[in-house]
Amino acid sequence: MGLVKRLHVLETESDILNEYEDLFTGLGCLPGLYHIKTDPDVSPVIFAPRKVPVALKDKIETELKRMESLGVITKQTEPTEWVNSMVTVTKPNKVRICIDPQDLNAAIKREHYPLRTIEEVVAEMPNAKYFSVLDANHGFWQIQLDDESSHLCTFNTPFGRYRFKRLPFGISSALEVFQRCIARHLEGLEGVVNVIDDILVWGENIEQHDCRLRQLLDRIRKINLKLNKSKCKIRMTEITYIGHVLSEQGLKPDPEKVQAIQNMPAPEDKAALQRFTGLLQYLSKFIPNLSDISAPLRKLEGNVEWHWETEQQQSFEKLKTLVSQAPVLKYYDVNKPVTLSVDASSEGLGAVLLQEGQPVAYGSRGLTDCQKRYSQIEKELLAIVFGCEKFHQYLYGRHVHVESDHKPLEVIFKKSLLSAPARLQRMLMRLQKYSLENKYKPGKEMHV
Repeated sequence: MGLVKRLHVLETESDILNEYEDLFTGLGCLPGLYHIKTDPDVSPVIFAPRKVPVALKDKIETELKRMESLGVITKQTEPTEWVNSMVTVTKPNKVRICIDPQDLNAAIKREHYPLRTIEEVVAEMPNAKYFSVLDANHGFWQIQLDDESSHLCTFNTPFGRYRFKRLPFGISSALEVFQRCIARHLEGLEGVVNVIDDILVWGENIEQHDCRLRQLLDRIRKINLKLNKSKCKIRMTEITYIGHVLSEQGLKPDPEKVQAIQNMPAPEDKAALQRFTGLLQYLSKFIPNLSDISAPLRKLEGNVEWHWETEQQQSFEKLKTLVSQAPVLKYYDVNKPVTLSVDASSEGLGAVLLQEGQPVAYGSRGLTDCQKRYSQIEKELLAIVFGCEKFHQYLYGRHVHVESDHKPLEVIFKKSLLSAPARLQRMLMRLQKYSLENKYKPGKEMHV
């Protein structure tokens, strides 16, 4: 596997895994019970059993028995207010059993606990060189429901009713509940972060990494979380994590997502165009001047007729080329100076966050019809506002060097706020929270 580079050191991956072999067997059960909160004003719904193909009946029965033996589900004979439909997902030689909780989800009061983003993750690891990723085995099933919540998750099958005793996949709050639960149990561990059921540990050297990994595995053993051995990657110098590749050099896009864009044919309708631009948004941090280059594609958005012309084809092909040449982004380091390089064109705004002359992230957006009528100095100042707000988590509380190829901006920043025109005043007010030092730089030397 080209993405994963293993370390050749005295202690092998097998040595570590063998020491913690008990973490890779059975189904875990995290401490505590989870209570699903529902809106009492929403009326319960009971669904009749769905018919299933005869060819799947034996497989469904086998899987139900397996889940029952694991303590994931139990038979339900008493009446319940909620009865959900069963959903089966066919896999090679087996089926996956879920519930269709669409109506139940409408009644659930979600916690809206935030999931970690890749930007938040890499901001904590500026000098990371060694990585491991641990995968929770049947993650949601390791959270036990209280009795009331279990009865909410009753479902019909050809063999009678069952109810989930563990958190089922499909519940609207499941992702955030699991994220919060694991994050809480891993508190206090340095160099460790989880995004749902994928737990990342990193170190600046192999000794630090191994120390942190052992501390993590000890904590996992303590909370009775079980791992999927086949999906765990141990002691790597390059690793894929939540759609990105992490290495000592920095952050790269997942080659599978890059390849998916490379394989896409030219869109033939708006739905296909939306799929393409959706994938581009995932890679936007890697693509300089994305808004300018994609401007011809945006002309086909909204209530306009579909006309794929030469300018759209050229934009499409150039974007695919840029995706294939996506740079490695440097990890953000709070201890190093930070520079914001910005630019504005007739179509959009561009910004790049830099440290030691290397890109940390790119950002861009198109201009509204109103903003396209701004004067150039207004567009250039708007680009600074966009860049600061786009990279707020990196810039707030820091002294920021701002680079722009629009020399009049230097004068605006040196004058009093009241001396600026009204529109510029409003933009400058949005920048008051940042410590900015604006400097002119010729366009040919800019990163955007």
